[in-house]
Amino acid sequence: FNIGYNAGLDALEQLDKKGVGERDALAGLLSAITHATYAMAPTEEQAEELITWAQYEALYNWTEKEKG
Repeated sequence: FNIGYNAGLDALEQLDKKGVGERDALAGLLSAITHATYAMAPTEEQAEELITWAQYEALYNWTEKEKG
């Protein structure tokens, strides 16, 4: 989990350095990662379970760390 999370942070940092708009950059990253999830998962259901879990983790981390 941490390796992938840190890779995502690195990608966001690189996009920021290039001055790419946040909305388009996030949409591109989410699209690539979601595509890879569906392509690599054994079933569509398992891909959706992983995406749901990742979304939960993101929301949890945001509410705990960002909002306090």
